[in-house]
Amino acid sequence: MIFAMSDIHGQYELLARRVEQLRPFLTEGGNQLILLGDYIDRGNRSYECLKLVYDLEQEFGNEKVIVLKGNHEVWFEEFLFRNEDIWLAEDRDFFTSGTFLSKEQFRELEVLPDREARIAFVKACIKRDHKELLAWMRKLRLFYETDTQIFVHAGVDEEIPEEEAAWCTIGTPDYVMTGKYPPSVGPFYKDIIAGHVAASYLARDKGFRGIFFDGQSHYYIDGSAIKSGSILCLAYDGDKRAYYQLEEDGSFREIQARAVNAQV
Repeated sequence: MIFAMSDIHGQYELLARRVEQLRPFLTEGGNQLILLGDYIDRGNRSYECLKLVYDLEQEFGNEKVIVLKGNHEVWFEEFLFRNEDIWLAEDRDFFTSGTFLSKEQFRELEVLPDREARIAFVKACIKRDHKELLAWMRKLRLFYETDTQIFVHAGVDEEIPEEEAAWCTIGTPDYVMTGKYPPSVGPFYKDIIAGHVAASYLARDKGFRGIFFDGQSHYYIDGSAIKSGSILCLAYDGDKRAYYQLEEDGSFREIQARAVNAQV
């Protein structure tokens, strides 16, 4: 089976519970776990989430645990290495960056005289103390493809001639794979399994807490963990060619199609 999760957003305890639930499956031969990005930001344990994902890949190997990059990892990378400031709009008061600092470093940060000095200090500490983790993060894949599926954080370019669809992963820019908006729905030549956009938004139902399936080719598994208190997990049975939602109690519930609003 293939399991997939997305948009962890610093929810370490929720992620750790899911990892322990999936560990028995990962010890079996052909099963895989695909993580679709956005491990950091919004929650208060971002560093621990990224480190847990890293450790899991080290434990099982990068063909058993496939780790993809989301737009929040891209922003973090650009902040650290390219002096881009998109990250700072999300990282108010170093809420996420601070999880990469020690308590002593955080105390030093608080007495620095101005914002620019704090930014420089945070960057220096993170780049010095987490070299291996950052090098790994920067090399994360943007998509993972099977014979019938494309796993990606946000999406691929589907506005292409039908005869060129098989080359969509080559022709799609990186920023589209990590940040595509609005999300696509409808038929495509492979199934698209993505996160990035809340499933409740696609369902046009704030109370919706499941994986969104458009009835044709698209599955979206961003469960807005920070609001819902749950990380959704998709399970694909390759023998049956069937998609399920793995519930927290261990049961498998077949994913049902939801009506697609014309505005999506």
